[in-house]
Amino acid sequence: MSRVRSRARSLFFVALLCVLWANIAPAQQTLPPEKVPSNFSADAQFAARVRSLLLPYTAPATGQYAVGQQVMETLLRQLPADRKHFSWDLRIAKDAGNIYSAPDGTIFVDGDLARALGPRPGLWAAALSHEISHIVRRDWARRYLFQKSLEEAGASQIMLGDASASSGSWVDAHSASSQLASFCQTMELEADAEGLMLMTRAGFDPDFVPALHHLLEAQPRQSDEKFFDPSHPTWDDRDRRLQKLYAAAGKEYDRLWPERYASPGGNSPIVVYAGSPSAKRGVTGELEVLIPLHCQNLIGAVEVVLRFTAPESEFPSELRQFTGCTSERTLVTFVVPSLVPTVVPNSQVRRGGSRVQAEVSVLDDTGAILTHALAPIPVR
Repeated sequence: MSRVRSRARSLFFVALLCVLWANIAPAQQTLPPEKVPSNFSADAQFAARVRSLLLPYTAPATGQYAVGQQVMETLLRQLPADRKHFSWDLRIAKDAGNIYSAPDGTIFVDGDLARALGPRPGLWAAALSHEISHIVRRDWARRYLFQKSLEEAGASQIMLGDASASSGSWVDAHSASSQLASFCQTMELEADAEGLMLMTRAGFDPDFVPALHHLLEAQPRQSDEKFFDPSHPTWDDRDRRLQKLYAAAGKEYDRLWPERYASPGGNSPIVVYAGSPSAKRGVTGELEVLIPLHCQNLIGAVEVVLRFTAPESEFPSELRQFTGCTSERTLVTFVVPSLVPTVVPNSQVRRGGSRVQAEVSVLDDTGAILTHALAPIPVR
């Protein structure tokens, strides 16, 4: 029951933001979103209403979350003087389900996510620098202006069209939705890039960005299709698109902080990239599961956990193994007993083989999740 209430509060928080944003300032003139007009105030109106309505559901970032407030102050000192005119505030929001920012400079962090970030300044920097970039770029206003321009273009097509306009209006709406999602994804990637450089200048290792992505991907709601947001790229896509910038930011960070332990973010985080697992049958029927890993900044070992999710399984559903992950492509091999066929119901057998639904997690020496994925493993 508590899970249902938690999801309901999360959906309420998101829905309230969406409804408010969709209904503000309908009479404001819309212009191309590349540059927000200086007299545009719809985003300020939105921020004021969000703050008044959501404040009772939030708390200031004090106590165990004080590190977040300290990190935000460190990041804000890097902003140019003309971009500091916001009412910056960090709020912990129970059951918000994610991290959001309002145009006035208020950043809302879900309580569970805030606890996952914990006392690690680098993870807070990766999360907050992204939201700060959204705010100073006025991305809420840019989205609003772009969405209104799409709506106006669609209305013009219908008014100027012929008898087939009604049949074409659905296509237009679908195209507008696709264009808006693409525009929002681009804004997310731009905020990723600007946030990455902001935190680097402030003294936080850029490797905390992929570390944060992998941590967020491991959160339970990320695998729930009900929370799928087409306006945001996948975490893998974000990492892929940022690869070149990661390298450039790393060089700048090394120049600014040759002794990494002395930086505001402290030592570099362990970053683990897990490839797609595969499996094959041995001659005696056992199943060999191969999991490719690539690790960065690792001193010591990580623990790889393999779980099979099918309830029909008669063998231990969890296997664990430590690895130093020392090569560019480390292969971790699990040998599963021969009674594993019970894990593969007939309904899962596909042409050319079968699949085992598995869950792969990689943990550090404290048990914290470094990366996590659900993976249908093809069995050869």
